[in-house]
Amino acid sequence: GVKKETLDFLKSGEYDKVFSTAKYVETVTTEKSGAIEAVNALALGKATVLLGGGRQLPGDVIEPAAGIKLLRTKGDKVEEGDILAEIHHDGRLSPALRTRIEDAFTIGENDKPIKRVLSVVKAGRPTEDYEIYRKRS
Repeated sequence: GVKKETLDFLKSGEYDKVFSTAKYVETVTTEKSGAIEAVNALALGKATVLLGGGRQLPGDVIEPAAGIKLLRTKGDKVEEGDILAEIHHDGRLSPALRTRIEDAFTIGENDKPIKRVLSVVKAGRPTEDYEIYRKRS
């Protein structure tokens, strides 16, 4: 189980009292205004492994403080210079790896945010998809 003290820290947002912190924290900013059209999660996951947040081979040591904290995501409107993410690392961030992380974000010219909620399903009411399926049966 989890100690009550640990749980209290987590509930209050005092994560640094429970988890280790990275030696370095660098930001990824956008170079242009628009809306985030895509975030390449696979590229960010692979980059996290290279930062030390995962294993490439059995026996590799994991650095629990290493990782990428997303501050913006698909559909968010951004202005030039806005922070998209934080890179937490112990010194393993090379210029090439930083470029891979920056390239994981696609900023479109459209400054209108992308709609995230496509439809709302309410209890007791069939959706359009259900009606179409029912007619086919």
